[in-house]
Amino acid sequence: MNQLDKELLEYLENVTEQEQEILKSDRPVLSYFTKDGSSAVVDSDVVMKPMTMIDIMKQPRFVSLPEHTHNYIELVYMCSGSTTHMINGTTEITITEDDLLFLPQGTSHSVSSAGFRDIAIRFVILPEFLQYPLSMLREDTVLRRFIQNAAEKKPSECDFLQFHIHDMPEAKNLLENMIRLLLHRRRNSRQVLQATMGVLLLALSERTYMITVGSPSSYEQQVVLEALNYIETNYKTATLAKFCESCHQPDYYISRLMKKYSPYTFSQYLQKRRLLQAAHLLTETKEPVENIITDVGYENSSHFHKLFRKTYSMTPKQYRRKYSQTDWPMFDSPHART
Repeated sequence: MNQLDKELLEYLENVTEQEQEILKSDRPVLSYFTKDGSSAVVDSDVVMKPMTMIDIMKQPRFVSLPEHTHNYIELVYMCSGSTTHMINGTTEITITEDDLLFLPQGTSHSVSSAGFRDIAIRFVILPEFLQYPLSMLREDTVLRRFIQNAAEKKPSECDFLQFHIHDMPEAKNLLENMIRLLLHRRRNSRQVLQATMGVLLLALSERTYMITVGSPSSYEQQVVLEALNYIETNYKTATLAKFCESCHQPDYYISRLMKKYSPYTFSQYLQKRRLLQAAHLLTETKEPVENIITDVGYENSSHFHKLFRKTYSMTPKQYRRKYSQTDWPMFDSPHART
């Protein structure tokens, strides 16, 4: 399924006692989540179970949430439907099914009224919970810097990060597992949750080009993400010159931005993407190695073999033998095809 497990989604669609109370009462909506009835700071002591570092709550439906901040990191997962958020009073975004919205401490936002099938789960996360997941992230990406600042209680470079994971079933499975575990806690839940969060962040780090970044410098970061997306979708023919022409920017400017916001230069990321695709084709198809070299955008076979051996410490043929999940014959040249 593209969305949560049907049984879990039906459970989340049930109208909760809190939703019923909010609808019946004249009490301000935010007062259910703050220490002081007049406060606009949603407080972790109010919305989290005692002695926990991560918890979940379902976003109340049928009413809008006025502008507020929170003293924790919030991760909003849109399980179905959509909701509209106003970030820091200036940026309006709509998150739809299978979107993730990361909000750091202190970011101000309001949320539009949600309908019956607009199901959003809000992960309430204390900074200390993120220390272990952070240790699993090695590359200097936008996401890692966001998590590091959050874990260390430092001001964030971004007002928000929005991920689009509609084609990432592994990420959705991880989120579903976390939701189930938080609904039915057991012994060692915290360690399992931290490990699962770490794996989720690693998966998201591989899709950096699918982030929407909200920050004062978001234009520069979005240009970099567009460059990464361009490489992902055009890796066979991609060049820095072609991308610069498409975005009407000089190559020195794009090179400077890649160095500033990405762990890779344009050429390094292009090489990484081509080699990853080659490794995938080696293990998942019958294509001869020479065909694969051409398919991923290399014209010089010896150059490809040199790069592949440097990256994977083995030849393409050795890689195929070691990791192939199929039982077909190993084709080494176009002439070996039957």
